[in-house]
Amino acid sequence: MRSDRGPASLTAGGRARNPRVFVGRKTKRPEERETANVLKSKRAWIALTILTTLLVPVTAPAGTHDKLRELEEQREALHEKIEGHEAEADTLQAEAKALNEQMIELRHALAALDRDISKIESEVRNAQARIDETQTEIDKVEGVATKQAVGLYKAGATETLDALLGAKSLAELDDRVEFLGIAAHENTDALIEHNRLQLEIQAQHAALFKTKSDLEATRNEQGRLYASMDEKHGELKTKLARLEELLGHEHAEEGDLLAAAAEIKGDIRAADAIRAVTARGVSTEGFIWPLNGAINSYYGPRWGRMHTGIDIDGVTGDPIVASKEGQVILAQYYSGYGNAVIVDHGGGVTTLYAHLSKFEVSSGQSIPQGQIVGLVGCTGSCTGDHLHFEVRINGNPVDPLDYLP
Repeated sequence: MRSDRGPASLTAGGRARNPRVFVGRKTKRPEERETANVLKSKRAWIALTILTTLLVPVTAPAGTHDKLRELEEQREALHEKIEGHEAEADTLQAEAKALNEQMIELRHALAALDRDISKIESEVRNAQARIDETQTEIDKVEGVATKQAVGLYKAGATETLDALLGAKSLAELDDRVEFLGIAAHENTDALIEHNRLQLEIQAQHAALFKTKSDLEATRNEQGRLYASMDEKHGELKTKLARLEELLGHEHAEEGDLLAAAAEIKGDIRAADAIRAVTARGVSTEGFIWPLNGAINSYYGPRWGRMHTGIDIDGVTGDPIVASKEGQVILAQYYSGYGNAVIVDHGGGVTTLYAHLSKFEVSSGQSIPQGQIVGLVGCTGSCTGDHLHFEVRINGNPVDPLDYLP
């Protein structure tokens, strides 16, 4: 990964060194530097020997990987169940939508029937008015018609009387009148008119009643169909609501499993990180590496200015540990450093961890060596994931490699 300030000038040994004194340090002659490097290597070897002899390797708790696999299997099984329920929910939603469209069409049909029935009822009222008028005419001729009927009966013309009174329709009445040849007879004209008016009223009533009955029957049938569809729609909505509630619980459970798996992965990653840095030993000054990675840029002059620390390669999310025990005096966004943590180790010694993607400690917190202080990131003035690490004595930056194993 690229550093926040770019590559530094490297020596033949691959390490960029400050070619001049910085912060009051004397320039060492080549032979003095070689001797110092030998002594430092010996100190590192002794520290590593002591570490491997006395320290128990830091590893993830026993069964952690098994627990992670178990959680992943549970999540996969739950995810398959969720996919099945989501497919079922999609089907129910499609059914509910189609049913709702049918119900809309049916409501339109019912509205049309209601309009037809209202129209028929209006016609019935008009017809009733006409019937009332006809009944008035019947009343006018009823007395004369009755006298004519009595006269026919007394005259023994019962067949004629039965024929006139027994007609079931206007057509039948006309046929019988014509057959009997009595249309113009004064002794039957009122009786014939009376029967004609009665048959007209009956025909009007029958026709209107049938039309209205048919429309009401159709509307009742469609009303029952609509009620049935509405009931089914309600059942679908209830079933869908229950399914969505179940999906909500399942998604929450899946989230819990993912969170638990992420926590275990974090624990494993942290254990791996601590194991990696502790395996590199503890320096005679009591420091460990904050991150196990290659150095992208060393301490010293760079691009016409001073690079006050080292850049250690990493990937966003890699755990960074405290190089030494101490107290956190800063854990916040810190200008070009981005998210940064500063730990005070006492005696004027502090360490700085910059460009973090996440804080794992807070200001004022006392932390042991190896405590995770944050995660690798690229916040602030940065061109790639890495850790910018500084060691300062009384506020003055020094080469961290002089303090690391």
